[in-house]
Amino acid sequence: MRAAGRTIGVPGVLLVLAGGVLALLSFRLLHWYDVRAGQDSSGDVTFPKLRASADQLDGAGVAAAYFGWLAWLLLLAGIVLGVGANVPSPIADPLRVTGFVVGLVGAGGTLLALQQHFHAAASRHGILHNASWGLWAALAGFALIAVGSVLGPRRRRTTTPLGGTPQ
Repeated sequence: MRAAGRTIGVPGVLLVLAGGVLALLSFRLLHWYDVRAGQDSSGDVTFPKLRASADQLDGAGVAAAYFGWLAWLLLLAGIVLGVGANVPSPIADPLRVTGFVVGLVGAGGTLLALQQHFHAAASRHGILHNASWGLWAALAGFALIAVGSVLGPRRRRTTTPLGGTPQ
């Protein structure tokens, strides 16, 4: 589709939507950590288990917010901004930048929330120890949202030769 010198950025939209699906799967279905039997009473750790745990920990403010509502807000904002960045409009350029930033904040926020959660829980392990598909899907999902947002169509620049008409 063409409008105002731009076309819909189909590859960008597809990447943003694929990222959204990956993050959604990680929040709803996938295990974030696989813990061998006997090492931890909680067994395999999912996004809802991390939320419940963060709610009970002192000093896990960012983690509690992230696993409670912030991750969902970042996911929704990333999808809306990323798709908007790929649709021809006068605000597509600012949406490209904002969608990219939201994708990066989503990935970075995931790592920060896990770091704070592990610190508050006095874990002896790093945040990537026993990491499973859910964590990697969340990180990849937010990264795809960032990349898909950047791929949005750019305005065509018109050049005007000295004393001439625009080309």
